[in-house]
Amino acid sequence: SFCAGLRPLLELDPDWWRQGMLSDGDSVAVNRALGEAGWIGMSWPVELGGRGLSRLTATLVEEVLGYHWLPLSSYLLSYKTIGAAIERFGSRELVERLLPPIARGELVFCQGFSEPGAGSDLGSLTTRAERRGDVFVVSGHKIWTSSAHLADWIYLAVRTDSEASKHRGISVLVAPVDTPGIEVRTFGTLGGGYLCETFLDGVEIPAANLVGELNGGWSVLMYTLDFERITAEKLGGVAWVLDAVEGRLRETARLDRAAGERLARLRGELGAARLLSFRAADTLDRGLPGSSASAMAKLSGARLAQRVGDAAVDLLGLEGLGDANAGAAIQGRAAALYRASVGSTIAGGTAEVQQLVIARRGLGLR
Repeated sequence: SFCAGLRPLLELDPDWWRQGMLSDGDSVAVNRALGEAGWIGMSWPVELGGRGLSRLTATLVEEVLGYHWLPLSSYLLSYKTIGAAIERFGSRELVERLLPPIARGELVFCQGFSEPGAGSDLGSLTTRAERRGDVFVVSGHKIWTSSAHLADWIYLAVRTDSEASKHRGISVLVAPVDTPGIEVRTFGTLGGGYLCETFLDGVEIPAANLVGELNGGWSVLMYTLDFERITAEKLGGVAWVLDAVEGRLRETARLDRAAGERLARLRGELGAARLLSFRAADTLDRGLPGSSASAMAKLSGARLAQRVGDAAVDLLGLEGLGDANAGAAIQGRAAALYRASVGSTIAGGTAEVQQLVIARRGLGLR
């Protein structure tokens, strides 16, 4: 019955599948439909528009949404990552103002973290916010701001104390994207769809829009990333590709022993990645530090996506290349996964950063 409830969503915005890989696509219509159906904000209190469920339950639902290749960028940014941080660190006014419309699918966030000179080394960001009375005046340049061309609000990491060490002088602000001084530019990607860069020129943001403590933004950012790095939705998409490849090989009498063994190994790795994802969600549910658990989940899922993309193109051969419009097998998703899975090991922190998090915060190494 749950899957049947997804069918109307699949009919919305028929071109959304071109907007990248798996859940990286975006659709305002799908996000609104998810909100109307009650699938956004599941882990939030009922009074904020949620269902009062666990983060683990939401992770299971996200896996199903990903299996159906729904475009989830707005959902993942607004609810899973940014919304979670606002619920934890935001003022009562911000929480009551922003979370209910997010849960209804009416308000979409984008995330302004990375900069041309500060990607995985987020502590090197230079976007500056200067306090002037009741506002912060923000200037700088953000890049890779997914969904910015569709978003209503932006979640910004800014430097508020240039004299402090790079991890101690950062704060987090939120603001409507149509605030004067904010300019969003789009650029196309190999897999289809858009990424964005955002320019901020003397943007005035009310001081009341501070999330967490002044100069205490590093802990807010790390908490946000703990949620972002649980990528069950991508695992759902990977599972669909494995099922579809096996089905196509059976249909064309090419499922020999070697292919079967290769797919079986990948299914085993998928099972392990799923368990790491569930473990990370459960860790956050219990209020425990989740950095290393989330890094394990993210790293395993990203590397698995690459291996499955490689296998799908290899096993399907020429018919696996191209997109659905070119008549490619399994709706062109083998090539889509192959192209875009490299980005999975970069977005949200590179694979190398995840290894450092696991070593230092999980194993206590230095």
